[in-house]
Parts: sequence; structure tokens; C-alpha cells
Amino acid sequence: MKNIVIMIGAPGSGKGTQAKLAAQRHQFLHISSGDLLRSLAIKKKLNASEKKAVNLMRQGKLVPDRIIFGLVFERIIFGLKNNNGVVLDGAVRNLEQAKGFRQFFEDNSFENQVLVLEIHISDEESFDRLTKRRVCVKCGEIIPWLPATKNFKVCAKCGGDLKARQDDGAMVIKERIKKQGNAAIKKILEYYKKIGKIEKINGEQDIGKVQQDIDRVLRNYVD
Repeated sequence: MKNIVIMIGAPGSGKGTQAKLAAQRHQFLHISSGDLLRSLAIKKKLNASEKKAVNLMRQGKLVPDRIIFGLVFERIIFGLKNNNGVVLDGAVRNLEQAKGFRQFFEDNSFENQVLVLEIHISDEESFDRLTKRRVCVKCGEIIPWLPATKNFKVCAKCGGDLKARQDDGAMVIKERIKKQGNAAIKKILEYYKKIGKIEKINGEQDIGKVQQDIDRVLRNYVD
């Protein structure tokens, strides 16, 4: 049984959306390193390590791996004790982090419980999705640039107006893809192929079809 699911994909692949959906359907705990960091920013009392993480995040700088590990490892143990399993979203972003997670899994005898899911899209598709997606000015819902949503004039969730995201400029997105796109992901995927089970999902399909393919894979491993 695989009850630690690591979702990996280029920016704009929809891994965040699919991780949440998969967690809900299988009663897994959804763990997003970004969400964990943002939650620190609203806490009233922080230890020295947490304060450092919040300050770095607000400056747009990378938070040290040891801080990320501390936050995520704690939630993994919690999720395995209180849920059917965990889905990690955006937690493994480079090869060194992959090695750090592997060590944690081995130290806790979790290594046979890990399944890696790659939601694959091309860098060209990633660029189009990120530069053309919009956000609701009322509720903050992100509207992806997909055939089913690209003609939306208002938010389907609350009816609010839609606008382009301020951080989605072409140069910013190109740099992000350079650092987090398929070239960067390739090293992580090659590492996982050598040590564990990995499955590839076509992320350029409609959201519903991607969801169906993920469910099909997970049924083979977690049900």
C-alpha cells in the first residue's frame, strides 16, 4: 500500500488542484509547504526558526530546507496517524530536498509507502497557463487558462470580476520555469525512478480527465 503520495509537476501543471482533490477523495491529508509557510505568517507566537522562515518568505527568498523539513515531516507523521495517508504538494522542489525526504522516510520505515506522481506538461504549456491565468478580485480564486475556463468573464465561485495576476509577467514566468520547469524536475524524477515507484500523468488534458487518470493510478496502490 502506498499512502505517501508525492505530486511533482512544472509550474501551472495543476498539481496543487489535483493534490487537494485526491486528498479529499481518499481521505488523505493534503500537505503544501507553501500553505504551511503562509500559516506561520498569521501565528501570534513564533520560535526563532519560524520567524526566520516568515521573514525570508516576505522578502521573496528561499526558506532553508531544514525549516521546510521540520514543518513537513511533522505533518506527515500527523497525517499517517490520523488520516488514510498524505499527499505532498510542492514539497520536493530540488534534488537535495528529495534526498532529505528519502532519509526521513528510511529513518521512519516509510520508504515502501511512497508513490511519486508526475503531472507532466511541456514548458510551453506551462508558460501559456501561467501568463494567461486570472484571479478573482473578490474571493481570490485562481482561474486556470484551460478550454473549460478561458472564456469565463466572472468567477464561477462567487461572481466576482477576473483580472490577470500581478506576478504573472512574461519575464517572471520564464525565470520561474527555468528554475522549476522540466529541466529541474528531470533530476528529481530520475532519482525517484532509481529508488521507488513513479507514475506519469498527462497534465495537458482537461482537469476532469487528469483527475480520472490520477484516481485510476491511486486505486492500484492505496485502495
